[in-house]
Amino acid sequence: MTNWIQPGSTIGIIGGGSVARLLAIAAKRLGYSIGILDPDDTPLAAPMADWHMKADLNNDKALNELAMKSNVVIYESEAVHHEAIKKIRRTVPVPQGEEILTVSQDRVLQKAFLESVRVNIAPYATIVSLSDIEEAVQGIGFPCVLKTNTTDERFKDHLILYEENEIKKAEDFLSQGTCVLEAWIPADKELCIGLVKDRTGSVATYPVNEMRYSENNLVQSIAPARISDEMRMEVERIGVSIAEALSFVGVIALELFSIESGALYVNEIVAHPHRSNHYTSDFSDLSQYETHVKAITGWPLSLEHALNQSVVMQLLDKKHEHVAFTQAQLKPDWVFTFYENHANGSTTEAGYVTVKTENVSDTLVSLKEIFE
Repeated sequence: MTNWIQPGSTIGIIGGGSVARLLAIAAKRLGYSIGILDPDDTPLAAPMADWHMKADLNNDKALNELAMKSNVVIYESEAVHHEAIKKIRRTVPVPQGEEILTVSQDRVLQKAFLESVRVNIAPYATIVSLSDIEEAVQGIGFPCVLKTNTTDERFKDHLILYEENEIKKAEDFLSQGTCVLEAWIPADKELCIGLVKDRTGSVATYPVNEMRYSENNLVQSIAPARISDEMRMEVERIGVSIAEALSFVGVIALELFSIESGALYVNEIVAHPHRSNHYTSDFSDLSQYETHVKAITGWPLSLEHALNQSVVMQLLDKKHEHVAFTQAQLKPDWVFTFYENHANGSTTEAGYVTVKTENVSDTLVSLKEIFE
């Protein structure tokens, strides 16, 4: 096959978190060697890799070395700057490219792009000062949400403003740089759809899932999402239209809000496989990680699949991990994935649990009783 990066080649991964770990596992299964670049001493992906370079993700020297040692490079988060990707593409293929990263890293640019493809987004304003907020709320209203302009899928920092006398609370937040103020969307669900594009430009979709957050951390995902067929088809249509308008190869994701009336608002583009789709690794014909590896190395893709209703519980700390250890002895029908986690790393993620179920509501109650 023309331009096929064959098994036995080396895939360099920028970032060493849980997404990198699952990408490495999928790549090793297909016969590739793996190198990772990550600033932690013991990142989650390290045990799965053939070698680990300890350096900041935007360190030019380290990125060049990674490029020289790899046959193809991929990234697992928005923490690497798009200009860095543009530079190393002179040395090594980076099929994801920098355009999707450029759009996902800058909220203002992302919103302009989303407006250009005619999808619903929350009313917003660019903010650099408290006076900008005072002016913007005249049109946006309360409550509203202040977010930093730069983004990383792993961090969901924001500030909710409920009334005018709370605007002064934003002073410290604005010290981080340019921000975006968005109208509050009274969402009944937060949705995510995975999208894969191959080298021919063909786009396919993953099942839409429901995301549940607590204190800015993704704690659960439910797949397929409990939405109507009409809404599912509209999410897929929106996702495909966005993927077709961007230049990339591989798996990305789109986050959306749905409201009770059935309207959808696009919240964010994620330039890499999304953690809410970790569960796909538990289905041999569905894994977004194997699909991503195949897409960037030039394998033909097939996304025909049948998906059981599933609930995914993220194990966010040692407490969750210890509870899961107990449940692993009690629940043979649950699928447990544990990471070798270390206290000196930058993440407390310990793994995740996938529960295949015929009654999502009962399963959610059971997980709450067990883990909370």
